[in-house]
Formats: sequence, structure tokens, C-alpha cells
Amino acid sequence: MIHERDGAVSPVVGVMLMLVVVIIIAAVVSAYAGGMMSDQHKTPQASVSGKIVIESIKDTDATDYLSSYPSGFTASNGVLFEHNGGDSFSLDDIYVVLQKSDTKYSLSSGDSINRTSGTCLPASIPGYLNKTGSNDKMIKSGDRFMLYADNCKITPIGSAITWKPDGASKDCPLYMNDKIQYKIVDRVSGRVITSGEFLVE
Repeated sequence: MIHERDGAVSPVVGVMLMLVVVIIIAAVVSAYAGGMMSDQHKTPQASVSGKIVIESIKDTDATDYLSSYPSGFTASNGVLFEHNGGDSFSLDDIYVVLQKSDTKYSLSSGDSINRTSGTCLPASIPGYLNKTGSNDKMIKSGDRFMLYADNCKITPIGSAITWKPDGASKDCPLYMNDKIQYKIVDRVSGRVITSGEFLVE
């Protein structure tokens, strides 16, 4: 006598099928996430040296801490950076952090020079960050760029070049013989591209 069994698929087979489906879904999600991760922004890494450049510092009143210039005075003072090797980057994609002791100041090409209140920068210099000898914003190995100081002053404690972007509450002075740490930071990731220090002299 033949007995026929009409039961459902064995529970073990059902569990195995579910595991296969879960593994396939996990593989698809993993592949998709991996593709997205590879599209994320990569922080450039470069070696960049910095040094102070002082064309001229003048002030008609050395008894205060304000900037007051002789008629027609201009000066292209600032920090000159040189790309010594590594990844290229755009000046629009970075900001520069200057630090003296506990005082830290950040400047980028997006900051506006306050020409209404006065600046010693020549009108031909459009902004704080500029590539030397070119209007191109891309910086690669061998290129130089300037972080221009918008003012300078002579005070009771010495001479300084200063930055005070439009909207800033106070200026950032770098006095002679100050040791300054700098960082060049990627704006998208917030990670440091390079760092170093220089002496104001």
C-alpha cells in the first residue's frame, strides 16, 4: 500500500531559503554602501611651507592700537605659502588657521575685505587668498599663494600686520617676533591638509 504525503515544505528548507534571501539582500546593501563610500570627498594631503612677507608698515600715530596711514599708503603684507609636494587643492576649498598662544583666527577666500573702514591693501588685490602670478585658484606642487593682511599698525608694543574681515569684531595682529602656528584646512571635511609654523620678522 502506497501512502502519499501532501505536507508543506519542510521547516528546515524554509529557514534555509530565508537565510539565502537575507544574505543576498545584505550583499546588495554592502555593495551599494561601498560604492557610496568611494564617492565621498577625499581630503588632500600636501606639504606647504609658510613665511611672513612684509613690504612696508607705516602708522601716523604709534601711541594707540589703531591703523592710521599717510596719504596714499599701500602695502602688500601677509603670509606667503609654497606648495612643496602632494595633492593639489583649490583656494576656494580651504581656509587658513593662524594661532598665537591661545588666540586662533581663521580666514578663507570667502571672507570679504572691509574696504569701507579702510585697508592698506592695493585695490588690485581682490581678496585674502590669491595665487601669486595667476588668477587660477588651483594650487599644485611648486605653486605659491598669499594670505594678504588687510592692515598694519605701529603700537606701543611694536609693529604688526593685521586681519579684520568685514563683520569681524576685532582684528588679529601678528607682531614682530611672534611665533605663529598655521593650519591649512579642507573646508568640506574639516580635516587638516598641512600645518607648520613661522616667525614674524
